[in-house]
Amino acid sequence: MQLLAGLFTIAATAVIPEKITVPGWEVCGSGVTAVSGFDPNWVEGGNTQSEIEGGMTFTTKQWGRTYLYFRFDATLPELVRDNSYEVEFDLKVTKAPGDDAAPEFAHQPGLLLWANTETAKSKYVRSYIWYEDAYVERPEYFAFPEVAMEGPSAPPGEFERYSASFTAPERYNNPTQAVWVRLSLVNRPERDVVSFSVRNICIRKPELSVDPPPTLSKYSTKFQITHPTEPAASEYEQANCPFAAGDLVSWTSLGFSDSASVKLPDNTKVLLSRSDVIEGLRYEKIEVPETSSLVFNDEAITLTVRSFLVRGKLLIGGPGCRVAGPIRIVFWGSRTDADTLDGFGSKGLAAVGLSSFVDMYGKRYYPTWTRLARKVRAGDDRAYLQRAVNWEVGQEVVLTTTIWDDTGRGTEPQNEVHTIKAISDDRLTIQFEANVKYVHYAGTEYQGEVALLTRTVSMEGEPSADGYGGHSIASNARARFAGVSTRFMGQTNILARYPFHLHMMGKNTGSLISDCVARDTYFRCFTIHGTNDTTVSENVAFNATGSCFYIEDGVEENNVFSHNLAAHVHPIGEAASGGSQSGVTLTENKNARGLNTNDRLFPADAAAAAYYISNSYNEFHGNVASGGWAGYSFPSLPYTVGSFKDDRFIQPHSRSLKKFTGNVCHSSGAYWNMAGCIYVGGELKMAGNVLKYMSGKASRPTIDEGGNHTWMLFENTLIYSSLQGMMHWGERVEMDRFEMHDITRSATLFGEAWLNNGLVNGYSGNVEADFENKHHDGFQFPDTTSKSVVTDIIFRNYKTDKCYINVLPGMFQTIKDPSYCEPDPAKGYDGWSVNDHSEVVWSGVFDSDEFKPQQISATRGIRFEDVEYQNLVSFKIVNTGASRMFNFIDFDGSATLEGFPTIVGSNLPWWNICSDCRFESQWSVWLCPKQPVGEVEEREVLHVKFTTPEITADNGGIESSGACQKAAENDYADWSNCDVGHMTLWGSDPTRKTPITSNAGVTGLSGTGWFMELDGGSPRVLEIVPEQVPIGSTFRFAVGYPAGTTFTITASHRWKSNSEVTFTAADSLTELMSSKSATQYFFDGNTLYLFPRPPEDIQVSEGKKFERGGAYVYSTVRTWTIRVEASCGVDSKGFCSTKPVNVLPPWDVPCPSSRPEARSPPPLTRTPAPPSVTQTPSPPTQTPSPPSSMNPFSNNQGPAVPHSITINEVTTCMLASEMTFIQRGP
Repeated sequence: MQLLAGLFTIAATAVIPEKITVPGWEVCGSGVTAVSGFDPNWVEGGNTQSEIEGGMTFTTKQWGRTYLYFRFDATLPELVRDNSYEVEFDLKVTKAPGDDAAPEFAHQPGLLLWANTETAKSKYVRSYIWYEDAYVERPEYFAFPEVAMEGPSAPPGEFERYSASFTAPERYNNPTQAVWVRLSLVNRPERDVVSFSVRNICIRKPELSVDPPPTLSKYSTKFQITHPTEPAASEYEQANCPFAAGDLVSWTSLGFSDSASVKLPDNTKVLLSRSDVIEGLRYEKIEVPETSSLVFNDEAITLTVRSFLVRGKLLIGGPGCRVAGPIRIVFWGSRTDADTLDGFGSKGLAAVGLSSFVDMYGKRYYPTWTRLARKVRAGDDRAYLQRAVNWEVGQEVVLTTTIWDDTGRGTEPQNEVHTIKAISDDRLTIQFEANVKYVHYAGTEYQGEVALLTRTVSMEGEPSADGYGGHSIASNARARFAGVSTRFMGQTNILARYPFHLHMMGKNTGSLISDCVARDTYFRCFTIHGTNDTTVSENVAFNATGSCFYIEDGVEENNVFSHNLAAHVHPIGEAASGGSQSGVTLTENKNARGLNTNDRLFPADAAAAAYYISNSYNEFHGNVASGGWAGYSFPSLPYTVGSFKDDRFIQPHSRSLKKFTGNVCHSSGAYWNMAGCIYVGGELKMAGNVLKYMSGKASRPTIDEGGNHTWMLFENTLIYSSLQGMMHWGERVEMDRFEMHDITRSATLFGEAWLNNGLVNGYSGNVEADFENKHHDGFQFPDTTSKSVVTDIIFRNYKTDKCYINVLPGMFQTIKDPSYCEPDPAKGYDGWSVNDHSEVVWSGVFDSDEFKPQQISATRGIRFEDVEYQNLVSFKIVNTGASRMFNFIDFDGSATLEGFPTIVGSNLPWWNICSDCRFESQWSVWLCPKQPVGEVEEREVLHVKFTTPEITADNGGIESSGACQKAAENDYADWSNCDVGHMTLWGSDPTRKTPITSNAGVTGLSGTGWFMELDGGSPRVLEIVPEQVPIGSTFRFAVGYPAGTTFTITASHRWKSNSEVTFTAADSLTELMSSKSATQYFFDGNTLYLFPRPPEDIQVSEGKKFERGGAYVYSTVRTWTIRVEASCGVDSKGFCSTKPVNVLPPWDVPCPSSRPEARSPPPLTRTPAPPSVTQTPSPPTQTPSPPSSMNPFSNNQGPAVPHSITINEVTTCMLASEMTFIQRGP
């Protein structure tokens, strides 16, 4: 930026030392505790303890154990990554008195440290558990590796001084620590009694002088950082200032100086100066009539008032007159139901009516926030900035968190407020009064933010335990707030009591909120209510209660939110969660008051967001959301609510995004695993006169004013350090040009969804952002109905193969060796399937039989960086339709590295339709060329519903009626008792089949035939709905019937009258096969043959493709039903009374002699298959051997490095004394 030198006052700069001084500290004490089973009350066992000066003496008998532990608890100022620390103490170890007959033994202490898991919630757990009468210790649970201690030689029985230095490991730990010392005892007899004394323990951090962190080579890959327009020169000048007008009268001259309540005279312009305000005076009320004005001088003024009512004009500076003040308006008073502000309560500023006009213009600071140019390490004293600033020494700034959890429930929030001590000459470095406590990441992937919290004009409440602060509102008035800060503002759970509130202005005629601050709020931050065409720009919000940037009732449109920052946003009461997609349903409580309650005036505040967007037809560009239940929340409102609850001319949920570009979201979505940093979900509606909010899945049918489908378009978006990037429950969404880093999943998308031109990075260089004990999915394909197209995406850093196992009750551990993940009750834990890679690019939803995937997922143009082959696909083998029907189409072979268009199907041989298909054992899926070699037709994925009145239900009705229940409530439910038969591919191999269940629907490949066998026999009535049978694809269907059966077969459209057609019988199977008629059938005395598909005109109108980026998904056609009625005699269960002679049709599909030629570099050498699991089928004999190749994942062109791990000398036994480490080979 070009600094506007001379146009504003720049605070004096200071020389900032090149080196960073990290102060040291020392903590010493005498409180020592013996551990490792030591019980001081167990006298019979020889255990005693006694105090000595500066420490303790312990005597213990430990049955020949070769080591003992003692512990020193300390609360440390900090203990963080990459810093060096020292520990030292005096130690004396002897045989106990009276045990002189025992031989001498040597001892060597080793240092261990442990995070306090009650506060740090660290995965490094140190527990002692009795398990099957075996005393179990796990040394690997220590947060730090053991460090050998050094000490001088000393005479036997004398104290020795031991010391050790260590560097904190990768993970930050909470300051509450325990120092453990393990005494290794050599040559100790089995029943020897040991006495050891410890005293004068000290832990210290030496003062350090360190170099600054390195500069960054770039700030992003695909995301384009945007900046607000630099202010005009006039914003730094003072011209036409209202306080310089010649027709002003002084406040004192009107006799107001010592009045408790003041009402200005009509037709008067009053100037308030510093000398007019009596120090300590609290005004009860100040009122400005319609024809009068109150003007503040540009001086240091503090005005304390309970109620400030403006019907005329309140002028503190203006557009060409930014004031330096500082000017403070402080609102005082305890909670009251009194109304002293013309319908807007008390303790605040209310500008009411068409004659009311408020101007507040504090000094212009630019930018109001910026990003870090280098990483800020714990202990640093400065921040390097991407943009030069005109901030000033003595002002406060906030460094936003860059970890994923900002809730404060498990990890302390890592936003930090600091005071500026010095500013460099180039205005790109600011030094702080105090050293930084946490790491604030800045890397080539993303950078944390730094925001200025100080302004020269402020409105403030008072700290309030019950959330009753000040508030401001401009109702049907005109208001311009620029360069104004607020603190302790908002009144929790009281309608219309917010820090900044533009209220019921209709089409705005000039009101705005720019470069302001809302800090430490009690209810919201910036609220737009019943107001359109307003600009809210370059504002900062920090530490907010309830949703922050707030579009209230769903009627507000055409507003612009640009380059704002919201950080550290809290739900009111218990956060919305829930164990299913429905979340929770909450109801408003009109009597709710204060902070300390789970009752809420507004139920959606249980899901408080940085940006709450009840109507998406507004513009959002260049904003940042940090923290909150969600960063950007788009609840579905069927109709407007609140003040507009009786209106029906706007349906907010049908409105699409007007513009969403250049926005950032991070550190959000941790309250609920189904939320997202960007969350399009939840439903808010009126139930009579009561507002209800459902936090989970809700439809969002976005259309334009002409009723045409529109897609919510998110452009140029950056998301990082969040559980899930985007959760979109709506019907149509597109995300184009984006980056996501340090997330457990990029997006969960429903409806017609397109992800394009993006980067999905499982792990950045920010090791603090790691998600403990959570999976990382690049993208999860849905299980039904949706249409997901993923194109031109780079997936990066999906390569760490690990699983999370339960190690005895209450303990768990991350294991990175996949061979260690097999269930083994003898070792005291159970594991997951070896295919459950915790870091994986492609995954699915596998836990339902009711919901089964059609052809709903497609990819193209996929690239990988630092991804291992085994981590490309994670498929779960479970007894569900969602697992068996799993599929996606890789339209160019890039997602699977096949190098040609490929269809991916589940582990069942059902997907093995030809010899050119192959089974990939590392993923447990089948891979078939979409376009086979030769004259074989192109393959498509089909989905057909088969229903019978006796055993099946359309769309899962059986489950709800109780006829088909889950067999087990595990992580992935077992639905095996829903099986009612099988569908088998035509040909000579009867193993190529899939179960049919009472939840209707079968998905498979075209170009072959399907043969149905029901356990009950031949269905008397069979309805077939060919939902996805694309034009040009061949689908043959056959089912067995007893000889002599006759048929009446019809087809009709569900909604069209006179659409019924009657099938005719073909003279031969050859005639039917050659004609492929959709209205003929053939019965050969054993088997009924059909070619079920909708008429082409219905397919064209209803089965349209959703096509993006060269990949497509077909719509489902659910309106065309083929009904087969058989005359065969009926048994007691509704089937034909005679069982059929089921004969698998013998015609095999013509199979190509070879696989297609790869159009891209061949895949890397495959890792040998992992240990087999019982459900995984053996690959068929025709599966070709995987080729060897160069490694396309590597940045070099050397030979591929096998990803298998050789295990050398691995001990996996659990001994009575310890569990040894797993040692990996090279």
